[in-house]
Amino acid sequence: MGNVADKRPQASQARPGFRRVLQWSVRSGKLFALVVLGVTGWLLYDAITSDQYVVRTVRAEGTLALTPDDVQALADVDGDPIWFVRDAEVEERVRQSPYVEGVRARVELPDTVVVEVKERRPDVRWVHAGVTYAVAWDGLVLAVAGEPPANPAAPATQPITVEGAIGPLTITQTETISPTQAADLRGPVFVSSVAIMDTTPNRQLKPGERVDPDALEIARRVTLRAAELPAPLQRIEWDAGLGVSLIVGDTKQAVIGKSERLDEKLAILVALLRDGTPFTYLDLRPTTPYYR
Repeated sequence: MGNVADKRPQASQARPGFRRVLQWSVRSGKLFALVVLGVTGWLLYDAITSDQYVVRTVRAEGTLALTPDDVQALADVDGDPIWFVRDAEVEERVRQSPYVEGVRARVELPDTVVVEVKERRPDVRWVHAGVTYAVAWDGLVLAVAGEPPANPAAPATQPITVEGAIGPLTITQTETISPTQAADLRGPVFVSSVAIMDTTPNRQLKPGERVDPDALEIARRVTLRAAELPAPLQRIEWDAGLGVSLIVGDTKQAVIGKSERLDEKLAILVALLRDGTPFTYLDLRPTTPYYR
């Protein structure tokens, strides 16, 4: 006998119609989600490829020495898609300038990158081989402030003389550096007029390097007390071997060396000058100074 089940008609496997599928998609929300996904994708593609979202402006804030063009060149994002600009990468590039002590970058849609800079200020003029360098308070060389003059021959320097009151942050006095400093006038704006003449031979300097910060401290303190010296302070020199020297009166050299015992060293120098003791070279570095 045959199996009764084998004689049953096969169940219909008809697929649902398009209208039914559409109605089900609408009721379930899947159609709406698909539309939203498509629109979002199109907007994202348009935003990424649109010329509207390309960096056209780099706005520098807080700069004095650096120009907007300087910051724009350091940021190096001009023409990049705004979506691919990374704040940390911009900050790292801008920080390469010795002038930059701190920096924060941010993106402003549709086409602007804002760079906030905290600058180091040029504090001391460091002169070497006729070239003037702008140096920050901590000894970092910021920039070349003046090139050597066309005629290297220069008359004697003018002595330091105090003109007015000295406050804790500002120094009011006449310039004391040789005519090589004339080129400074169109260069960086210095916090003070302290200057040091580097007499070390075969010494190369460039922005980003450092000079002796102890020498800067001596120069500041001596400049503030220049009026206490019985003879005019012609200039402050620095040598890698000797340290700091003061050139006073008729080219007398008083070697200070380092800043330790500075008050004692200056007191000895003042006493010798006041007594009229003849000398051309005075070494104040040892505890028992000597002169010749």
